[in-house]
Amino acid sequence: MIKSRKDLKFQELAMLSVSPVLRNVRRWWMQRAERHYLICADVEQERVREAQMNVAYYQKRAALARAAQLTSI
Repeated sequence: MIKSRKDLKFQELAMLSVSPVLRNVRRWWMQRAERHYLICADVEQERVREAQMNVAYYQKRAALARAAQLTSI
């Protein structure tokens, strides 16, 4: 009885260990998580930059208001 090519491939696959597959899935998952957290870190850094710019803007506005108040006295 001659086995089909499909049966041979299935037997070969069935004999393979699952651990390399799980290791690859875990590696992919960890790389995905790393990219995600790096993106989150970039977003937070951008928020900090925007907050610092806002602080500088409002400090400048306060200084201008203070200067205008002093010159009108």
